[in-house]
Amino acid sequence: MKLWKKAIFAFTLLSAALFLLLFIIMIPAGSIIPWASAVSVHPSTTAPSSPVSSSSSPKVTSHRRVARESEDMGSLLSEFSYLFQSFTEGELRRVIRSLVDRKVGRRTKRAKSAEACSLHQVVLTVSELGLGYESDETVRFRYCRGKCNRRLGNYDMVLKNVIMSKTSEKDITTKGGTAKTERAPYIRCCRPTKYENMSFFDNKAKFFTIQDVSARKCGCV
Repeated sequence: MKLWKKAIFAFTLLSAALFLLLFIIMIPAGSIIPWASAVSVHPSTTAPSSPVSSSSSPKVTSHRRVARESEDMGSLLSEFSYLFQSFTEGELRRVIRSLVDRKVGRRTKRAKSAEACSLHQVVLTVSELGLGYESDETVRFRYCRGKCNRRLGNYDMVLKNVIMSKTSEKDITTKGGTAKTERAPYIRCCRPTKYENMSFFDNKAKFFTIQDVSARKCGCV
C-alpha cells in the first residue's frame, strides 16, 4: 500500500507540473497575438491612406497568424498529453512489475524453505574442510539439505510406544541403575544415506584419501 501511495502522489505532482507548464505556455500566446495585431494595424492609421487591398492585407495575415498559432498550440497540447499518458502508463507498469516481482520472490523463498530433502554441493579448498589437512586444492563437497515430512515410520512408532510405556522406562537404565527418560524422534532429519570418498594432494605433494566425507545420496532418516 505504501508503494501505491507514493506512485499516486508522484503522478499528482507530475500532472500538476505539466498543467502549470501548459498554462504558462498558453498565456503569452493569447496575450501577444492581439498586441502584435494592434501594433501592426496602428502604423497603418498614422500612415497616409492607401488602397483597399493594401489595408486589408494586414488583417488577412493576422488571421493566418492566429490560426497558425492555435494549430501549433493544439499540436503542443496533444503532444504533452500523449507524453503524460505514456509516462503514467510506464510508471504504472513499473509499479505493477515491482509488486509482481515481490510476490514471485516471496513465493520462491517459500518454495526454497519448503524444499524437499535433496543433494547439494559447494566448491571448497581442502583446508576449508576443517579436517586438519593443508592444501589449496579445490574439491566438491556434497551435502544434504531440505525438509522432511513429519510422517512417522513403523520403527518410530514402535520406539515411541516402547519409550512411553512404564515397563520400558524400567528397562532403559543408565550404568548407575537409574531410569533414563528419553523422547521419541518425532521429526526425521535430512541426512546422507550413502557417502563417497575424497582424494587430493596436500601442499607437500602427498596424496590422501578420506573415507565417507562427502554425501552421495540423501534421505530422511
